[in-house]
Amino acid sequence: MQIRQVAMHYRPEADRLLLRVNSNSGQQFSVWFTRRLCARLWPQLVNIVTRVGVAQAVPRASRDATVMPEAQAMLAQVARESALRESDFKTPFDTQASVHPLGPEPMLAVEVQLTPMPDGHLRLLILDIDKRNLQLQLTAQLAVAVQELTAQALRDADWGLEIEAAGATAADAAPPSTLLN
Repeated sequence: MQIRQVAMHYRPEADRLLLRVNSNSGQQFSVWFTRRLCARLWPQLVNIVTRVGVAQAVPRASRDATVMPEAQAMLAQVARESALRESDFKTPFDTQASVHPLGPEPMLAVEVQLTPMPDGHLRLLILDIDKRNLQLQLTAQLAVAVQELTAQALRDADWGLEIEAAGATAADAAPPSTLLN
């Protein structure tokens, strides 16, 4: 699926975050995230997006070399700033989808798996209680944008989660694949 648009917002009436994704083919996918799942997901998302950003910033010939934690933090920041500059946060989310493959009601995420891919993408697999799933392949730029949208939604939710400090360095990076439930 080619992703055209992503939105993440806090919905106070449900006390949940709502992730919405539009594809280039007119499909729309919606997923609810609870506070409990977000508390586990957020630090892992920050760590893995940081690692993906560092991997994109380091030339292929140097990837086997050890990058010092200070350099990792700088590389991650440069990659993040570059991705944010290239992202469009101003265009309103298009709610007029022609098809809702998972149904008109958002699925409730109970399990999330984050996996950095060898091509520099991040695979995000979201499952609900019935094992319906949504799998997204995020480019490094899109992963940073999703992280930024999630951070803003978590700030809006005011759930008391540590948004800025959580997993801020690549040195504390998560294992290659992380399953959260």
